[in-house]
Amino acid sequence: MFGQVDLLRMKTFSLSRLACIAVVLLSPLAHAEWGELTKDEEVFYGWDKESVQVVHVSRLVWAITNLTSPTKLGNGSDFQSILTRYRINCRTDSFLKLSESIYTLPNGKGKEISTVDKPDWRPNDTAIRPGTHIALLKKQICAPTQTASAE
Repeated sequence: MFGQVDLLRMKTFSLSRLACIAVVLLSPLAHAEWGELTKDEEVFYGWDKESVQVVHVSRLVWAITNLTSPTKLGNGSDFQSILTRYRINCRTDSFLKLSESIYTLPNGKGKEISTVDKPDWRPNDTAIRPGTHIALLKKQICAPTQTASAE
């Protein structure tokens, strides 16, 4: 009734299904619409509204820094964007960089030339300084109605 199973075809199907799942899971950042925090002639700071996750009094969010012209890293590589995952504590007015990737092209595209990942458990939060793009980001994601509903 069912016939024989073609293992080679099944393996190909499974690999293609796995590839599709990976694309779906990774695509939100690849196609993020970056909301503007601030910009000038040289730099754009943005955030991905869809990426915000509420964790008690903290928020996890992806942010982007786009440079209008390529800039050199210490190793001599040119880069034009930085994709950063932040944990922002809405109550203590502090933040922690969880992950940072540097890319050759704007919007986190091109070749990823550097990555730094910090474990979430490290207690090295940094104070949010007034007038910075991080302060603007906190204002966007830690609105009083969001903080009250998260607790």
